[in-house]
Amino acid sequence: MTPDALVLAPIGLAAVLVLSGIAKLRDRESTLSVVTELRLPGFLRRDYFAWALPVGEILLALLLFSPWSGVFSVAAVLSLALFVGYWGVIARALTFDPRPDCGCFGRIGDQSVSAKTLVRNSLLVVLGALTLWLALSGGTVISLIGGDPSALWWIVLSALLLVLAGLIVHRSNEASRPGAVAQASGAGDPGSEDDDFSRDPIPAALLQSEDGGVQTLRELASAKAQLLVAFNCVCKPSHVAAGKVAEWSERIPEVDVRILSTVPHKPLRRSIPTAEGVLYDHDSLAWKALGLTSSPSAVLLGADGYLAGGPVEGLEEMESFVEEIADVLREAAEQH
Repeated sequence: MTPDALVLAPIGLAAVLVLSGIAKLRDRESTLSVVTELRLPGFLRRDYFAWALPVGEILLALLLFSPWSGVFSVAAVLSLALFVGYWGVIARALTFDPRPDCGCFGRIGDQSVSAKTLVRNSLLVVLGALTLWLALSGGTVISLIGGDPSALWWIVLSALLLVLAGLIVHRSNEASRPGAVAQASGAGDPGSEDDDFSRDPIPAALLQSEDGGVQTLRELASAKAQLLVAFNCVCKPSHVAAGKVAEWSERIPEVDVRILSTVPHKPLRRSIPTAEGVLYDHDSLAWKALGLTSSPSAVLLGADGYLAGGPVEGLEEMESFVEEIADVLREAAEQH
């Protein structure tokens, strides 16, 4: 007899597939960049792939709710095959040096390639296997729910727990930058009572310039505020962010806009020839100290030795961040 709780396996897979599909559709450039970062076949780096993969995931999620056992069985087999494939891609990527480590999977959650990523994918494979078990037993999501109304409570309560978990772990970009750009120029006392936020000192970390020079984050910002455009991969969003540096430098001339990269200078130069004045972050020490989690990101260092804003993640948020800095600096100039 098939356990009623088994209905949660295909429902869980469907939720993951829909979430993944929507995220990929919203950021198709990142979907394409994963082909390069994970060294997948080049023929996949096409616009049709960036559209077909997420649409396929969403359609597969819908098929998992089919009332027909034959269709449900096909969906179960395809789901298990898909997640086994994803598992294999991540397992292979763990052997890369350096490992891919960027937000190239739709910009949802922690997308670094690590043992945790493999564990996550392993759990999805287990759900896929349980879904196939349900299919081979002749059951479907609809048959279990229809045959036992109490099974509906499993679904409702599980959905509530998932929503609760999401609310607990969610961290908005606004929370990471509480308006601290007001101190970008280094003016004012970071500990004054006028501040409505607490500012942290610039952390200790060494950066290497292309000519071999070494300096700390604090030394870098000692004479002038610094906007660090950070990335740890050479995906398409990183290319775009690097191309924006000159534009942002003109937009906020009071601030030095620099690239911070965990990718060494030579391979970075081969991938992004337009990147100038890159600061190399060996072993990702600055990346970790600044609390960066996604590529590309941006963080503002104040000339007073304190963090002045960020980090923010993604091109759209970075554009808004630059505009916010420009507005604050313009207001400060008008007041003086």
